[in-house]
Amino acid sequence: MADTHHLVKTILIPQVAELLMKNKGLSEDEALRAIYESPIAPLLEDDSMGLYGQSAWYVYSLIEND
Repeated sequence: MADTHHLVKTILIPQVAELLMKNKGLSEDEALRAIYESPIAPLLEDDSMGLYGQSAWYVYSLIEND
């Protein structure tokens, strides 16, 4: 099951980065940095939180409202 979560996160993070790039005008590096330096990053890594199962828009909104 953890492998599935890892695969979902591998897809989810680039989708969130794309939203940050499109909506905030960030470069790819800036968008990834915004994700990994946000308070949401540890929650994405914690499978028990279930953020891996949320939409990219939902995770984006958490980062945007941080």
